[in-house]
Amino acid sequence: MTLAGSAYLFTFGTLLLIGIASAVVVSARSVGLVDSTLDAAVRSRTQAASELFGRMLQEEWHDVTYLAERIGAASPEQVEELLRGMRGDGSQVSWVGYADVQGQVRAATDDILVGDSVAQRPWFRNGLKGSFAGDLHEADQLADLRQPEAEEPLRFVDLASPVTDAAGEVKGVVGTYIDSAWVEKELRETGRMLRLDLYLINPNGRVVMGPEGSNPGREELEILGAARTGASASGRETWPDGHDYFAALVPSVSYGDLPSFGWRMAGRIRADIYRPGMQHLQGTVISALVVAAILLAATTMVYVRAVLRPISRMAETAQKISEGVDVYPPESHSTEEAGVFSVALVKLQAMIMPGQRWR
Repeated sequence: MTLAGSAYLFTFGTLLLIGIASAVVVSARSVGLVDSTLDAAVRSRTQAASELFGRMLQEEWHDVTYLAERIGAASPEQVEELLRGMRGDGSQVSWVGYADVQGQVRAATDDILVGDSVAQRPWFRNGLKGSFAGDLHEADQLADLRQPEAEEPLRFVDLASPVTDAAGEVKGVVGTYIDSAWVEKELRETGRMLRLDLYLINPNGRVVMGPEGSNPGREELEILGAARTGASASGRETWPDGHDYFAALVPSVSYGDLPSFGWRMAGRIRADIYRPGMQHLQGTVISALVVAAILLAATTMVYVRAVLRPISRMAETAQKISEGVDVYPPESHSTEEAGVFSVALVKLQAMIMPGQRWR
């Protein structure tokens, strides 16, 4: 092997080893970094989503408490006006009513259920005791009145608050049915805003609401099973659709003085969401290695020409001198060693060929 060949071999061998080591380190570190980043992102985003969603529902709750405070001293006309104002266009609140302590509905939007008994409804029974928020349910009685020919009954969530007089005695309960379609739309929009899929889960670990076409069971996912314990959880898991997701569980959806629905919120992010970015990073590393190889090739060529070629020429001259060829050794001062080698060749030639004049 020549000196030039050894220099090229050393340079590109070293570059190859650095490239392999860099690829291994970048791959290992990037996977760990992406996993930790996604885990932190899904936990912080799910917590933020829970607060945003709870804040949205708290606005409805404030309307209920305002109505409960005003309705006790209001006239029948004022009561009807208050109920209509709270219901609005009906896109959010489907029904608002006031029932006395016996459970008979005294006033309601569009007079629906007026005169009927709601004494056995959870919102009334719990509303007599204090603030109440009810889980998703089917209101068959109300749905039959509003959509008698519908194949599926409407679903609602409840909010209720006791109505008291000046002495603090309970006179009745104000209750409202919030359309689950609106709640679900708000849930999905919150998820789109934060770029993750959101699920509302009841204390039994059953999904109450989630992305369209996705309704996993608690027997399929550990994180849904964890919802039954009421503890926070997060991690990577394969979901029923076959994809890996990072998911986090918030044990309670609440905000301010909003009563608890008993919901937990789970958020998930695809584990391969950063794959394009990782491919770009890997491409950048490869490009950097290619540029480094070109620069090293250029600098190695300069080094070989400036430093190693003179030594190679002196080696060729030494071989010719040893064979008795009358040649004058080339002079080189590219390095100290090359200068010593050049002078030594001249002296050796003078010793072998005394007739030569040494200078």
